[in-house]
Amino acid sequence: MYWTYFDTEYFAYLGSALAYLALGVETVMLAFHLTGIIFAKFCMYRKPANEIREELPGISILKPLVGADPNLQDNLETFFNIAYPKYELLICVHEEKDPAVKIVEPLMERYPHVDARLFLGGNNMKIGGNPKLNNLLPGYQAAKYDFVLISDSGIRSGKDDLTEMMSKMKPNVGMVHGLPFVSDRKGFAAVLDKVYFGGAHARMYITMNVWGIICVSGMSNLIRKSILDDAGGLREFAKYISEDYYMGIACQRSGYVTRLSSFPALQNAGCPSLKSFRKRMVRWTMVRVATVPSTIIGEPMTECFVLGIYVAWAIHYLKGWDPIVCFMVHVLQWFILDYVQLKALQREPLNFSKVDYALAWLYREVMTIFFFLEGLFGRTVTWRTGTFKLHWGGYLEEVS
Repeated sequence: MYWTYFDTEYFAYLGSALAYLALGVETVMLAFHLTGIIFAKFCMYRKPANEIREELPGISILKPLVGADPNLQDNLETFFNIAYPKYELLICVHEEKDPAVKIVEPLMERYPHVDARLFLGGNNMKIGGNPKLNNLLPGYQAAKYDFVLISDSGIRSGKDDLTEMMSKMKPNVGMVHGLPFVSDRKGFAAVLDKVYFGGAHARMYITMNVWGIICVSGMSNLIRKSILDDAGGLREFAKYISEDYYMGIACQRSGYVTRLSSFPALQNAGCPSLKSFRKRMVRWTMVRVATVPSTIIGEPMTECFVLGIYVAWAIHYLKGWDPIVCFMVHVLQWFILDYVQLKALQREPLNFSKVDYALAWLYREVMTIFFFLEGLFGRTVTWRTGTFKLHWGGYLEEVS
């Protein structure tokens, strides 16, 4: 009799607790959506206040290049046309025979007034497993300014981007970083990139930064060089695959805060494909799992379909409502809010139709659980110039 009573009462309480937990997570995710939309609508693309540009401090821009992407010349040329009074452009190519050299040298000749230098063979210095930081080391050592901007090869810059980032660099700020987004390109894979970075990724990235949680992408980061030097320089961060995250941690430990730029880090890679999208999603999952193990439990609950199934069960359990209807309402709400956020980030008209958006959104939401599972059980990644094994804590080991 006792065990029958215990089972009935226990499982009733447990079921209610799990149901209310589902509704709590749904509420939190709604707050994530609203935070992302509000920030994108009212805080993005705000031009810097009127400042005397001549008084702005100098910035050393570090560009790591590997290979010659079809859009590399156009992307790189935007950095020769930045409207900032004092900066140097330190272009690092991982080896002398890289085809990127034939793109960099003509640009340096075309813009002789820009303080630009080319560094070759940094990847051979091997200060750690991270090939990006190995490549950047010669440029970093030659940097003459107290602020460095680490900007990936596929990023294109607006003329005012650097001024805006520096305007956010208040005395208590150690790093200003750009929200990853993508430029307009053609093809379904390009639409998929736009939908992902304007929806699911932006929602999490914006909200975590607004709420004070360290979430940094290495695509475009302006950071105080003293913070990196005090932490041990690039050698300290080169042992990690997610050097961007640990640079954010270093800022926090130094007593500084990080801030989001009003201008996004605009990716403009020339060859978007479904294969490259999958590889990136799987690699990022492996990185998150290795760096922050709680990802294993928490991340699936932030995805539309997984959370939708959980919420539909919870409402059916508590209220007896039709779970299929509840699931469809949840998905429709998520679909609309992601679209509103994407439009707020894009500002200009989208270069694809609502049908294209729906197909790309559905593809991403359906496939994300498979990408997550593939990344969860994987430990070896192919990244840039080599193959690497990930260890707990985000440590990186190159595999022969």
